[in-house]
Amino acid sequence: MICTTLTKSMPAIAFFGRMAFSFVFLITAIQDYADHYGGGAGGPLEKTMGPAVNVLSKYGSKALTFYFGMQVVAFDVRLIEFALISAKATAALWFIFGQSIPAYFLLVTQIFSTVIPFPTNLNDFTQNLTLIGALLYYIGLKHTIDNLDEEKNKENETEG
Repeated sequence: MICTTLTKSMPAIAFFGRMAFSFVFLITAIQDYADHYGGGAGGPLEKTMGPAVNVLSKYGSKALTFYFGMQVVAFDVRLIEFALISAKATAALWFIFGQSIPAYFLLVTQIFSTVIPFPTNLNDFTQNLTLIGALLYYIGLKHTIDNLDEEKNKENETEG
């Protein structure tokens, strides 16, 4: 009796689990947005990569204009940071519906937000690695469940 009740309620439990997990990513996206636009100084990507990109675009523009006659458009690191934040929020909302594509999308955004602006705080770094590990676990589990469902459907087709 308990097994059948758990089996019937498992999709609802999985849905609420995905909602709670995606809520973590939504909160981090909101926090990143507040850090980026709240203080006015920019986020961690702008602080670490901004000066290097500005120097490269300045001298790269001069070199390309001199040698090839091409003009380089001004490049702003804040746009990349905003794209990462919005991609994380969008994938978190999409993750609720239980597909594996948003999990891959979240994995890529989490890797970029962990590796590129390397956090100086060890606690932030370990939290990011924990989220990456949880995403990898979810992707592996989802792949295993999908394979089991395919095998079960093949067995039902051969019996019927």
